[in-house]
Amino acid sequence: MAKIAIYNSKGKEVGSVSVDDAFAAEKVNKGVLYYVINHYRAALHRGTHKAKNRSEVAGSGRKLWRQKGTGRARIGSIRSPLWRGGGIIFGPVVRSYAHSVPQKARRVALLEAIKSKIQDKDIVIFDKIEIEKPKTKEMLDVIKSLKLNKKCLMVQEKIDGNMKLASRNIARFSLMNRKDINALDVMTHDKLAVSEEAFSNLMKAKNT
Repeated sequence: MAKIAIYNSKGKEVGSVSVDDAFAAEKVNKGVLYYVINHYRAALHRGTHKAKNRSEVAGSGRKLWRQKGTGRARIGSIRSPLWRGGGIIFGPVVRSYAHSVPQKARRVALLEAIKSKIQDKDIVIFDKIEIEKPKTKEMLDVIKSLKLNKKCLMVQEKIDGNMKLASRNIARFSLMNRKDINALDVMTHDKLAVSEEAFSNLMKAKNT
């Protein structure tokens, strides 16, 4: 069994947690990560682009000249896509880019993302963090003690109100509940800090 050290809020090692060797050493499944992360990114795509077609652009629908006898090409309307200022043929329209992905795939992708952090040694597990006052300085002291000097995601089983207030103004730092995180959250941060309780519950997902 692989061992990962557990630290307290002062940065001192207070224990360790065991991780199954078969999980920690196994090659990361980049295929499922790519598939699921594309799903989350597509859902973030606003899709508010819009081009006007010939029925939406300004201009009269009057036929500009008679059909035959002028020597010019026939034209039905000034709003024709063939004219400058006319409508756009097959232009972009407002739409959603979201698509569905099985829940099991999302769960597997989250575990693969955590495995990636374990293999890269970019994960820190802590036992308990208590913020007495909602002061940013207190949270910065914890971050410094745990050496979370990169873009970091901290995951708690349940976020304390003082911790939430103390961390909201810290740049390159995100605080989330364990139930709310996904593979995209983990992979877009350089460092992952997880409470012992939250890590234990995340690992239980391997058996479901």
